[in-house]
Amino acid sequence: MDDDQLRFKLELEFVQCLANPQYLQFIAQSQYFEDPAFINYLKYLLYWKEPKYAQYIIFPYCLEMLELLQHEDFRKMVASQDIVKFIHQKEYYHWESYRKQNTIEPISKLQDAS
Repeated sequence: MDDDQLRFKLELEFVQCLANPQYLQFIAQSQYFEDPAFINYLKYLLYWKEPKYAQYIIFPYCLEMLELLQHEDFRKMVASQDIVKFIHQKEYYHWESYRKQNTIEPISKLQDAS
């Protein structure tokens, strides 16, 4: 694996970790958000929103979190357990709804076809 492939894999993994609210809280509480170099890195990672890179994302919610992390207020708020719990609930209900839509709809199509 060459350096570019390794960098791609590492950045992909890191960006996807941003979908985890507990990980965001860890980063906030570890004061990484106080480091201007880290903030610049988050800004640099916005290239993952481009379709040619986004196609590799398994957890698309991470891109929304990456966008929110561009804002200082959000970076401060994510240190709070209440905010982390709120984000986790929003993610859970999003996926629950998504799963229902994508399981119920195909079943109804099968019933219509018979």
